[in-house]
Amino acid sequence: MLRHNVGALIYCSARKRISVSNPPGLDLENEDKHKLNIPSLPAFEMYTGLEFTKTIQYLKLKPESTFILSARYGLIRGDQVIIPYEAKITLSNYRAVVDGWVRNVNGNRGIRSFIDSKFNLLVVRLSKPYMLAMDYLVSKLGLNPCVGDRIIVYSPILGPFDECPNVELIRVRGQGDYVKRIINLQH
Repeated sequence: MLRHNVGALIYCSARKRISVSNPPGLDLENEDKHKLNIPSLPAFEMYTGLEFTKTIQYLKLKPESTFILSARYGLIRGDQVIIPYEAKITLSNYRAVVDGWVRNVNGNRGIRSFIDSKFNLLVVRLSKPYMLAMDYLVSKLGLNPCVGDRIIVYSPILGPFDECPNVELIRVRGQGDYVKRIINLQH
């Protein structure tokens, strides 16, 4: 049975509901210009990757309890309107990407909402590069990411959640393993 007050922090997906030719990348400073020419949707509806959609479906999440670490936007809430883009966080670029979010007024619009949240259960699904980016982001801003009474991290590493009480690390072996585990998650 699903318990109330469940939240998720998940990474963006390359698959988007809207596709455009020559999508923007990490040029967040040009967001206002791009929004004039590119259709947009709330992030909750824009991302269509398997892990993203299954997390929302099986946890019965709402946009305001879904947080996304987006390669373009930083930490955003599911109801933030975004444009389709093509960008990715890697082991070699995560610091530069995070620095760009921090510098730009359009970056990290969901961070305050995330930090002010208090979930009974927070499910975190971040790949290693995205977890390193989250770790760098919270350390750079001096934030505490421990916003759940129980935190389940599906990742190779705990990153910034290492010091959180009641945290559990579950190492998953790819998309199928994660989806199977999220379906069977007992709250």
